[in-house]
Amino acid sequence: MFMLTVHEVAARYQCSTTLVVGLLAKIGFRNAKPDTRLSAVIVYRLDSEWGDKIRAKRPAAAPGFAGEADDASISARRDRQLKPHIMRIAHARITGGRDAMRNRVSMLLPDPGLVHAIDAAGTRDGDPWGGEVVPGAVHFFGGPMDSGPTAACGWMHMRAVLGEEFVPADDPARENQCPRCAAIAADGKGFRNPPDPYYRSFFCERYLRVRIDGVVTVKDCSLRDLHDGPHRARDGAEWEIGGDDYVPAPAEVGRHITKAS
Repeated sequence: MFMLTVHEVAARYQCSTTLVVGLLAKIGFRNAKPDTRLSAVIVYRLDSEWGDKIRAKRPAAAPGFAGEADDASISARRDRQLKPHIMRIAHARITGGRDAMRNRVSMLLPDPGLVHAIDAAGTRDGDPWGGEVVPGAVHFFGGPMDSGPTAACGWMHMRAVLGEEFVPADDPARENQCPRCAAIAADGKGFRNPPDPYYRSFFCERYLRVRIDGVVTVKDCSLRDLHDGPHRARDGAEWEIGGDDYVPAPAEVGRHITKAS
């Protein structure tokens, strides 16, 4: 089950543990200490009651800074558009095989049957590609047969989702598409609500690895789950897609920053 300590909650809110302990007491969770572990229900109640007020008190990031070779990154951030969820191609049938190291792996079938549409961003695994179309990429859903998320048609369980976008054909049968998925996608429907909040983090779990003066650093997004706009680390660094539009923190001005593999 998802659990966070009081200290971890305070770090994600960018506030003191004393403040979090006091707010927990106000919602009936008393005698908390920095290492007290909080259930998802308590974190949800805390965020619902006080989250927006805490975020509103955060100091604004210092404007007007740029690091080495950051002009393109700042321009990309200025011009970028928020990416909507897209309907992706999904398969209901997969097979197993072995990779080059002889490890057992999931594999696509040469003939998967009807292809379906799915909004991967609304599944428990999330959209592996963050709203980008990535031809040739595939993500397999774990669990036993018939345990994967359902397709847009609402009853077939998917075992794999592809990086390609599902584009409804004029004649779905000829293109081997599920007719109901094609009709739903053509109408702009089939998008999912977020998974049950009891089972997911209430903070954004996206992170970015960058190399700063030769040292790999991991930037964790400190904002809430399903937030609007770019991801933001606690030090003020921001990004949306990744290293290509990374905007460094004020303390990183003038340092050599590159993407880390």
